[in-house]
Amino acid sequence: MLNLILKRLALAVPTILILIVCSFLLMHAAPGGPFTAERALTPEILANLEAKYGLDQPIYKQILIYIRNIVFDFDFGPSFIYKDRTVNEVLAQGFPITLTYGSIAFFFAVTIGVSLGVTAAIYQNSLLDYFAVGITIGAQVLPNFVMAPILVLVFTLLLGWLPGGGWDYSDPSYLIMPVIALATSFMASIARITRSSMLEVMNANHIRTARSKGLPTYHIVLRHALKPAMLPVISYLGPTFVTMITGSVVVDMFFSTGGMGLFFVNAALNRDYSVMMGITILVGILTIFFNLVVDLLYAWIDPKIRF
Repeated sequence: MLNLILKRLALAVPTILILIVCSFLLMHAAPGGPFTAERALTPEILANLEAKYGLDQPIYKQILIYIRNIVFDFDFGPSFIYKDRTVNEVLAQGFPITLTYGSIAFFFAVTIGVSLGVTAAIYQNSLLDYFAVGITIGAQVLPNFVMAPILVLVFTLLLGWLPGGGWDYSDPSYLIMPVIALATSFMASIARITRSSMLEVMNANHIRTARSKGLPTYHIVLRHALKPAMLPVISYLGPTFVTMITGSVVVDMFFSTGGMGLFFVNAALNRDYSVMMGITILVGILTIFFNLVVDLLYAWIDPKIRF
């Protein structure tokens, strides 16, 4: 197990470096710049701005300086658009918000999705199966960009039960609609994967043997079927968790949460290279980390993978 962790960590460093270099080159290859979106600037003013932020240097020097600042100071540099703010401050403002509602949405998506999938597989072709499949299909055809305005229309404008936007850590009511909008489609995918995997495992030979011994159904499911059935689910949960905690553009826009999704869109529209790079690197690091967690869970569930 230790060798597996060390190998993954050894691969993570060059992967992150390649991610930084490729992202840097792609963003700087785009036409325009962070100071060309506003009114036309004189060549002298534009040259002074580029010199202040180091954009007048050769591209390879900019990349080396950027990597050095990240490695030694964990400094993503200043924002080109948000005046007098660094990228670290932008991330410190947006990431805790997306981490909060994303983690809660992930918990509910996994809990409800796995429960629906297991129930549908155990009672295949029954009313419970049809009910669970119906819920997942309904959630699947209502993605977050459809669910979000429906929630605002019903619970804010018609019923007046929940606030339609904003963010307040001390008031849980601000969490309800973002969590529902973010969790529904992922919950449906988790339920479908769990159901298909459980159906395959429940028809395996060792499950037939357990049934022939007269073991109760709950014992068979919990002790013999659930762990192997969770392998494809876990492979889906790794990138899903990263997607949910690093910000949803739709959720941040419709509910004005102030999360990272909106910062990323604004940075892309305004060519704020440093903010885009900071969010991209953060997502990349989290993706690599949770892929490592998925590999470790695989090895824990199925000991054959360790060898």
